[in-house]
Amino acid sequence: DDVNVTILFNACAQLKTKEALDLVKKTSKQIPKSFYSNPHLLASLLDALMKCGDVAHAESLFYSSKQKVLSSYGAMMKGYVDNNLPEKAIDLFNEIDNPDDVKI
Repeated sequence: DDVNVTILFNACAQLKTKEALDLVKKTSKQIPKSFYSNPHLLASLLDALMKCGDVAHAESLFYSSKQKVLSSYGAMMKGYVDNNLPEKAIDLFNEIDNPDDVKI
């Protein structure tokens, strides 16, 4: 279920290794696309991808997501900062309708 997948993504995010990234990618391909409608799951996936250094994959998922929530914006902005891309974090912040609600 989505709770177990979220825990797995969070564990991989803490490891920050290539093996962890490979597991995140493998798992994200195997779960039903309907799981992506869960904002917590999507945010944990984005966080794991960013922490493992796969900015391009995280961006692809984020921008293809139909329903963007603040936790996803937060995961992306934190990921940009952690990957030394502060300009992208600022640009993304400026895209948010109500920036006072963002949690980083």
